[in-house]
Amino acid sequence: MKILFLSQSNSCRSQIAEALLRSMDNRLSIFSAGLDPVDHIEPIAIEVMAEIGIKVVEKKPENFSKYKDTEFDFLITVGDGTPEELIIPSVKAKRKMHLGFSNPFKTSRDPEEIREICREIRDEIQVELDYFYNRIVKKALEQR
Repeated sequence: MKILFLSQSNSCRSQIAEALLRSMDNRLSIFSAGLDPVDHIEPIAIEVMAEIGIKVVEKKPENFSKYKDTEFDFLITVGDGTPEELIIPSVKAKRKMHLGFSNPFKTSRDPEEIREICREIRDEIQVELDYFYNRIVKKALEQR
């Protein structure tokens, strides 16, 4: 099963989501990309994942165009807008979902406050992905 997390910069929330879901089931092919990726993964995102024992793969954020010819079972947009506000490119996906989470780097400039907001977002993403995995992904895998 192929799953793509798509965000604006692919530097924090989509990287967290990719790492969390990957930790749940190694049978899944999980990717993340950005509409306008930056040049690095936010160090705070790497830190808050390490706090729960999950290593974020140290890779460069990727542009969604890398996956334009790949067909995914799920395209999951991750961002602070509504699904209607996001410009979703032509990515081939059987199903599309949106997870709305605020951008921690837009809410504060204080590193400790950003770190705490990232922890909260990490935990919220975990709750959403637990539900997604247990209610949707597991059933789909069983039907294969």
